[in-house]
Amino acid sequence: MLEKLGEVLRKATNKIANAIFLDKNLVDSIVRDLQRALIEADVNIHLIKQLSDKIKKAALDERIKGIEKKEHIIKLLHDELVKILGEYKQLKLKKGQNRIMLFGLYGCGKCVHGKSNIQLSDGNIIRAENLYEGYGGRFNEENIEDGKIIDISNENLFVPSFNPQTLKIENKKATHLWKLKKEELIEIKLNNGNDYSIKVTPEHPFFVLRNGQVTQIRADEITEDDFISVPNEIEVKGKSINLFDKIKNLDLYVYLTPKEAKECILKKYNRLKEAHEDLKFKKNYIQFTQDIKKGKIPIELLEKRELNFLRIKGYNDKTVISLPLFLISEFAEFIGYVIGDGYINKGYIEITTENPEIIKRIIELSKILFNLIPTITKDKRTKNLYQIRLNSRTLVEIFKIFNLTPGRKGKKLQVPKQIICSNNEAVRSFIRAYFDCDSHPTNNKRQIELISESQIIIQQINLLLRRFGILSTISKKIINKIPYWRLYIKAKYAEIYSEKIGYLIKSKQEKVSKYKQIGEIQGAGNQDMVPLGNALKALRLILGFSIGEIQENAVYSYGIYEQKGFISRGQLRKLILYYKLRKKGFFLDILEDISENTLLREKYSHNVINGVLKHLKNEGFIEIENKQINLSQRGKQYLQMVCRSEHKNLLNTLEFLSLSNICWIPVKEINQIKNDEEFVYDLTIEDNHSFIANGIIVHNTTTIAKLGNYFAKRGNKVALVGLDVHRPAAKEQLKQLAEQNKLNYFIEFEEDDAIKTWKNIEPKLKEYNVVLIDTAGRHTLDRELVQEIKSLSKYVKPTESILVMPADIGQAAKKQSQEFKDTVDISGVIITRMDSTAKGGGALTACGETKAGVYFIGTGEKVNDIEEFNPESFLSRLLGMGDLQSLIEKIKLVTDEDSQKAMQQRLEEGKLSLEDVVEQVKSMGSLGGFDKIKSMIPGMSSAKIPENLMENQQEKISKWEHIIKSMTQEEKNNPELLKEKNTGTSRINRIAKGSGVNNSDIRSLLKQYDMLNSMIGSSSQFDPEKPMSQKQMMKMAKKFMKGKKFKF
Repeated sequence: MLEKLGEVLRKATNKIANAIFLDKNLVDSIVRDLQRALIEADVNIHLIKQLSDKIKKAALDERIKGIEKKEHIIKLLHDELVKILGEYKQLKLKKGQNRIMLFGLYGCGKCVHGKSNIQLSDGNIIRAENLYEGYGGRFNEENIEDGKIIDISNENLFVPSFNPQTLKIENKKATHLWKLKKEELIEIKLNNGNDYSIKVTPEHPFFVLRNGQVTQIRADEITEDDFISVPNEIEVKGKSINLFDKIKNLDLYVYLTPKEAKECILKKYNRLKEAHEDLKFKKNYIQFTQDIKKGKIPIELLEKRELNFLRIKGYNDKTVISLPLFLISEFAEFIGYVIGDGYINKGYIEITTENPEIIKRIIELSKILFNLIPTITKDKRTKNLYQIRLNSRTLVEIFKIFNLTPGRKGKKLQVPKQIICSNNEAVRSFIRAYFDCDSHPTNNKRQIELISESQIIIQQINLLLRRFGILSTISKKIINKIPYWRLYIKAKYAEIYSEKIGYLIKSKQEKVSKYKQIGEIQGAGNQDMVPLGNALKALRLILGFSIGEIQENAVYSYGIYEQKGFISRGQLRKLILYYKLRKKGFFLDILEDISENTLLREKYSHNVINGVLKHLKNEGFIEIENKQINLSQRGKQYLQMVCRSEHKNLLNTLEFLSLSNICWIPVKEINQIKNDEEFVYDLTIEDNHSFIANGIIVHNTTTIAKLGNYFAKRGNKVALVGLDVHRPAAKEQLKQLAEQNKLNYFIEFEEDDAIKTWKNIEPKLKEYNVVLIDTAGRHTLDRELVQEIKSLSKYVKPTESILVMPADIGQAAKKQSQEFKDTVDISGVIITRMDSTAKGGGALTACGETKAGVYFIGTGEKVNDIEEFNPESFLSRLLGMGDLQSLIEKIKLVTDEDSQKAMQQRLEEGKLSLEDVVEQVKSMGSLGGFDKIKSMIPGMSSAKIPENLMENQQEKISKWEHIIKSMTQEEKNNPELLKEKNTGTSRINRIAKGSGVNNSDIRSLLKQYDMLNSMIGSSSQFDPEKPMSQKQMMKMAKKFMKGKKFKF
């Protein structure tokens, strides 16, 4: 949330505070950095200029001297930023019933182009427009302002979805499909071949990797310096495909025994005449009865049977063939050969090849699958080509179920849907056969090329390969005015192809089998490189390692990776394991020993000391005078930087990146384009809100559920009321959110008049003191919306009217908030999606300009990711001084309602029992983990956090719970008893024995208690109902930043 701005502000205040002289150059440098950061945060240029002028004026004011001037400038910067953020405005509940009406602005659809290929969890790959139309034919479409929507929440449609917390792909349910009108699109091309792109609306978010951090960015904010997430492996739930239902719709005969044929007819019909009349493909009655006597019946009369094969023949064919009723891997393999080198005529299927291994294999498959012996003819036009022909009209007819029909294959050739939805064994066999025919592995270079005139089949193969962890590129090339598409599998992924799929053709397999040896020399390849920028160097310096130390013990050639800012996932994994094993580097060990006056010669060898000390002196970290070794000013600053660092979060992120099934592909080109179709499409996905389109991860809760949870956790009786009658999904979504969060709700699904709905619901709301009312939203404030709000307000009589709008509209929030304030008299604003855009500063300052106070900000997608907006506290967090008030508020969100008051009182008094400590540590998980809340704790962001912080925390919590059970109530409430000189040790020994743990586990719990008690004890000096002053926050931050070491 505005991390870049916070970083610049912290650097600016540090520069001012540490400067010996505030000259014009230093001030200009600070102002330039501030201007750049504020512009990136989309703050109004006029406000930025005013702030810049005031800082320059104060800095050059000769009347203010020395330290006073520094304090004055820092205070001025703080006060002016608070001023442009707006006044602190609390939403205070009144006595009696509070009716809070929410209305607002939403994006005009975070959608993809209709031709985008959507990956489904069952293996199917389907265009967005076809997915929508497929459900549109079976479900009611509801009209909305700029398109249509289908509710499929009762269906079991799952899609692979990206979890930004674990950086893994997981399957999630789709609940709604959208079709919206949109003219302006953005095409983003990735550097993964020259035809690897996606077309989306400007609002559509992507996940990008910036400076080692995964960030969600709108399409219109993506730059050519960004790297976008692309999954290299997609786990799908393929299945064994039964072909019977498709074959049953063809005009074919099945050959059974006469007894089986008769039984089959009489199971469904009383007389043969009835069966004959029921035929879709009409037959002569006399011939029909004679055929049944011979065991020959139309396949449409056959009920589904537990058979693997059937004997089948078409009406005009001569030969009866056998046919598997399931798409077994051999059948998929045969289809691969047909698509690769085959041709279908009205009377036969022919495969042309010069390879004897393929010829032999097709003969085997023909016999196994169809009980046919193909004819083999030498192609007269060439020297080595042979034509393998299966003469069977029946087989030609059957191949129609795979959308493979007589005639030229051409540009519309596709992988049959049955293959796409099949299990991995069938898919593997299909790909191997197709690649045997049409791909070309390069000798002595890890590269496999597949060429086709069909763009569709290349895109499908690209996604099918992801099932096996194989990423490929797509390029387009014009040959003789005809476009062809080329798929390349390169480097590490060519090795994986060799291992997991391979070739039947010996010469091709021999080439790819060498790829692994080549890879040992050449490395992973560009696609598998993780772009970390300065993060590699930053983490190494924080942990105190030298490049040489890493290269010798963990990652060969690490220096090159750090210099370029790129490292492969495999090498990154080795690096992280080494860091976690060693904890800190040799240079840091030496510097800390020097700082603590340790006798180095007693700890290290003579050669080590001479070599390391020389390097440290050359780097300016130490000074040596008269054989006395001391830290230089730079060395002291380095150790202070290490103590203040937040390396744990960076280390965890890099570990997730090394283990994830995501690649980060650079953006090659960004173009604004016109939509060449009428509509764009979107999917609503539970939890992760993302899906995979064209092989790229694209992203898509409502505020009312967050607000309901916020008030309910504070002991209020809350009801949610659905008055959005325009968006059909709104009612169902509100119901789902209310039920998920155990909130009471009132919705009338059949009523389409908001005022009538309110009149029906109002009498049922008497027992609730907080009523949250969901109303219709718009893209902009129009006359229709104004009239609707005014009419509804007349009946509802709201105590609060709140405008909800996304942070990504940036400075546009000024116009919108002013219009709403002037027209419908809003009482406040909630700004959502602060976590997913760099424009949050623009939205906040815009509302500050219009005096439309911001009540709350949304900081994520979880129900607890909402917080009261206090400009002073918000800025304090950006400056690294913490925000204890927001922390206490967040604790309320995850604490059981019955114990909130007692817990609140103990927190404010600074008194905790050991049971409270365990509960608070558990709560960190619910708050999003320690990393998500540490910026709220004064000084914690700059405190020295040990390597094992929050590691194996569940195991520790379990031990602590056993420990507490073995304590007396007096010991639980007063842990100080365990520290007494006379009795403390005996108490710890008794408890350890009773709970089956070590004494060190008990002391770990006591350290946790000391840290939290100290922190919360410091907060007891302020009134929790009032905002902390800047002075109070700085005082508390200083206390916690004094080299304090928090141990868990």
